[in-house]
Amino acid sequence: MKKTLLTVTLCAMTAGAFASNSTPADTAGEDINYGDPTASFSTLGVSRSGDATQLNGMLGMGNNIFQLDLGLADKKTYDDKLDYNYRARYFHVTDGLGVSVDVLGDRNSTTALAGLIYKFQVTDNIMLFPMLSVGRTSADWKENGVNWNPGTADIYVKDQNFDSNVYQAGLYGMYAFDAGHWLYANPKSTYVQQTKEWIPQVEIGGGYMVSDVVSVGFKVEHTAETKYLKKDTTGWLQANYYF
Repeated sequence: MKKTLLTVTLCAMTAGAFASNSTPADTAGEDINYGDPTASFSTLGVSRSGDATQLNGMLGMGNNIFQLDLGLADKKTYDDKLDYNYRARYFHVTDGLGVSVDVLGDRNSTTALAGLIYKFQVTDNIMLFPMLSVGRTSADWKENGVNWNPGTADIYVKDQNFDSNVYQAGLYGMYAFDAGHWLYANPKSTYVQQTKEWIPQVEIGGGYMVSDVVSVGFKVEHTAETKYLKKDTTGWLQANYYF
């Protein structure tokens, strides 16, 4: 039971929380690095893992950024329905402190998050972004069970639900190459209040500019083993067009 609850929460929190502290003047130049999570720009992209596809879109309007991601698994759910997920996000920044609001979920769950992020420019190429997000997650699903009686076994379907506060802290570190390419690492840990469980995660990735308006990239997401969860690693390939 707890494993199911943590899996639902982890899927909701994997996206993290970023915000923007760029200005219209910042993004007007040609030297923008598209791996910078605080940069304001517009893009359409596609991501592919071993068993799922995700469409990614972002619209940058100065200090306001709107983002929408839609994902679809190759296989349907156990009851033959589409296994999809989504995330809608809004960024705003004041005096260098970025604020984000996210609504994300799938067929069975919904999560709302509020996040903070701040950019430290260590060198011209190295940037650090400490981040913190808090929110609330809820889920409803059906679980099969069996009642054992003398000589019979009655199968039933039970409705399950889950609600919890969730908290996540992390650090996004990035190296921006002069040619526009980038590499990053994002260790983070999520606390699920109801199950009293810390879930450590790390994401690493990068992007390569094949032209001024097209990039290809990768990311690998790893979740460490906990009391109720087995370790898990997922790799993604990405392509984006910028405009």
